Parts: sequence; C-alpha cells; structure tokens
Amino acid sequence: MALIDLDNLALRLERNSMISIPEYKVKDGKYAVYVIKIAIDSIIWTVEKRYSDFFTFDLERFEDRKKSFLPPKKLIGNLDPEFLDERRIELEKYIRTVIELDLWLQRKRKQHALSSLVAHFLDFQEYEVHAIVEDLSLRLGSYGEDWLALAVMKPKYFEFTPIELYAITERMKLAEPTANGKSIHSCYKIFDFSGDGKVDIANYVEFLHKVQNLKVRGGRGCIGSSNIIGNTLSFSLSLCKKIKALWVSNFDVRMIHELYSVRKTCRRVIIHYSMKKISDFFLEPGEILPIENQGKWQSVDEIDFSFNEIEEVDESISLLCSVRKINLSHNFLTGIGNHLQHLTMLNELNLSNNSIKSLDSWYTRMGNVKRLYLAGNRICSLKGLQKLYSLEYLDITDNNIATADDVRPVCTLPCLDHLILKGNPVQQVIEYRTKVLELFGERFAEMRLDSRKPDQREVDTILVRLALRKAREEKEEQIRGKTL
Repeated sequence: MALIDLDNLALRLERNSMISIPEYKVKDGKYAVYVIKIAIDSIIWTVEKRYSDFFTFDLERFEDRKKSFLPPKKLIGNLDPEFLDERRIELEKYIRTVIELDLWLQRKRKQHALSSLVAHFLDFQEYEVHAIVEDLSLRLGSYGEDWLALAVMKPKYFEFTPIELYAITERMKLAEPTANGKSIHSCYKIFDFSGDGKVDIANYVEFLHKVQNLKVRGGRGCIGSSNIIGNTLSFSLSLCKKIKALWVSNFDVRMIHELYSVRKTCRRVIIHYSMKKISDFFLEPGEILPIENQGKWQSVDEIDFSFNEIEEVDESISLLCSVRKINLSHNFLTGIGNHLQHLTMLNELNLSNNSIKSLDSWYTRMGNVKRLYLAGNRICSLKGLQKLYSLEYLDITDNNIATADDVRPVCTLPCLDHLILKGNPVQQVIEYRTKVLELFGERFAEMRLDSRKPDQREVDTILVRLALRKAREEKEEQIRGKTL
C-alpha cells in the first residue's frame, strides 16, 4: 500500500516517475480522458480525467487566475490525435508542476502529506495511508458521534474496508503529530470528536474505541485501478475496546491481528468467504496448539463460519467457552472432530451443506446440543445419534436416508419432537410418514415430521399398528414363557 514520504521525495518530479500521463483514451467518439499514472515505490494506480476535470481543479487550486498555467481549452478539433498527444504532454507538465509546488508548500508548513485538494484529484484517498486516514478523520469527525448514538438505539454494523483499517494501523506507527500538534501516541487521552471538519486522528481513534458492531468487507484481486491486493493487507483491531459483533466477508482472516480486547467483549462473530482453518482466526500469529494457555473468547455466544473452506473442527474451537450457537454450514467438513464436547453451553449446531457421510459415535462428541442441522450432506443412517438425549430438533433434509429403519436410532430420544426428512429417498416409500412416526411409539402424536404433526388418518393408522404390535409382542412373550 502507498505511503508517501515528503521528507525524502524529490521536489523535481522529473527525477522520478511518481506522476505521468502515459496515454489518453477517446470515449464513445465524443470526448477524451487522460490516464494519469501515480507510482509510489512499488504501488501503482491510475486515474482518468477529462480536460474539464483539470479545469475545475485548476479553478480551486489557483483562485488568482493570473497564477494559473493550465493549457487553454480548444473548441474545434479537440479530438484530433496529434492535438490530443500534445495536450497529454502539456497536462503531464502541468500536473507535475502543481504537485512540485504542493510538495514545497507542504514541507514549508511541516506537513507530512499532500494537500487534500491535490490528493483527492489523484485519488490518494483510495490508496495512500495519509490521505485515507485524513478522509476517515473528516468523515468520522462529521458524523461519527451521531452514528454511534443511533446505533445504540438501533444496532447496526459500521463497515470498514481492509485498506482503511490497514491505513489506520500504519498511521498509528508513524511518529507524526495529530491535528493539535501532539504526538500520535498521546492521542489516546484526547478523545474528542471535533465536529468542525478538522483532520484529527482522535476522531477515528475514539470511534473505534466506542463502536460495538464492526464489519470488514474485502474483495478478490486488486483494489480499484491499483496493483494493491486487498487480501495481503494486515491490520490490527487493538483500538476496538467495545466490540460486541464482528463481521468479516471476503478477506483472509489471517491478516487480522491483535484481537485481545475483542476476545473479551465480542458476543457474535460472522465470517464468510474468508478462512480455511478455524484456528486462522482464533489464534494470533505465534499462538500455537494446544490451546491450554491461549486466551479464551469469554463472551462469544454465537459464531457463523458458513460459506468458507473449513475442512475440520480443530482444537481452537475449544476457546469458545460460552458459545451457544455455531454455524459451520457450506464448508468442506467430513466430521466434527473431538473438541465440541468441551463446549458445555452449545445447544445449536448447523453443519448443513458439507461432505458428511457418517455420524458414528457423534453422541460422545457433541455435549448437550438441542438443535442439529445436517441438511445437504451424504448421510445414509442416523446411527451415532442414539444417545444424544438433549436433542429436540433434527434437520436431515436432502441426504441419503432410504428407509424408515435408517431413522430408528433417534426414535427413542426423549426430547426429540421435530424431525425433517424432506428430500430423502425415504419419501418415496409408500406411507413413509406413518412408518417413520410409528417408530416413536407412544410419543408419535407429539412429533412434527417435516414440520407437520400427524393428521387424524395417520393417528388412527399408527394407533392400530401399535396395538397390533403390542399384541404380537405379548403373544411372543407368552410363548417364550411357556418354552422356559
């Protein structure tokens, strides 16, 4: 990511390639745009501007029009290739000279970044640390306090991009003054939203201290027109002191560090399209398994790690000492491992749309789960759940359950009252509902099969079958008694 260093940047830009206009483009045969290329160290991005954009910028930059040196507008033949190439060279000289002047003025003012006007014209606020942070400071200084107040009454997420959080992290490392002249590290005790449009890092520092619901939305590939790859930008969340909900989407969670405060306060964690291992998020770099000495996530009540590429439930899940709900749907799981049994508060587990085939001995590894979602797997039998006595709800939609006997293992569970078998081959069996419900014995009338209790016809049929079965069992018992 770009970080401009005014102290070491040559004032004469012909000595480096920071700014150039290598080409122009004619759009729809109606107008031309000039492609400005900005290069700071290895970071490169481009900005497309029409001549009218240069003219508007020039009006703001040089209020005294006598000082302007922008090449004049041409009204006739302004799409002629020879003219456009000459104009490209003229505009390159113009923008270079403007920036040279800005660099000189900013150094004289003891500033560490380009002026806001110049920075925004060249999209520095999208790619460069100082400009991104200044832009955030202005926005949060303007509406941050009001947003936080509204979020208390009606909770909602405040969304940052990885590049913004990376810029904040890097800015906090720089020994540069804040807007009030104090050092960066003294700002922790200055928290005061100015609300007056001033650039002060205290604006975003205080906001991060107070925000409760934070979302990080990344993306694939490069950011904008730059060569910056978003998933390579690491950042710290050490400034977040009151986070209750954290949502990460489309960003490599291995790039998120210093979650020590978040561990203590966060109640809900949502991560989509961002991880291959659970430990990638729960463990800091340098923290390794086993986890006995690692910091617990003390307050987390719910995690949603659906739509990732997780292949196993590793030991780091044990750090969630008070979690009640876990969603691991739409991953690559084939089993549940041996660590869920340590989560004594867990009562809802969603493992839908994975690659699970067998449930063997799951009841020994699941604690006190009450609601279990297994839709969209490859399960052929419910064997392995027969002693999961806490189970109340089981969704086995779209699996390979072919006969009523495949359901039998859960039919003696005392609390189970809702079973969903939609999308299984067993539905093709004649009167499959009565055959499945009959397996629950005298409890059958309490059961909801596929979200529906038995109707009167089904009740009558099952009662007759149960009576016949009971009579048959009594007769068999009498025969055995006589034999003995």
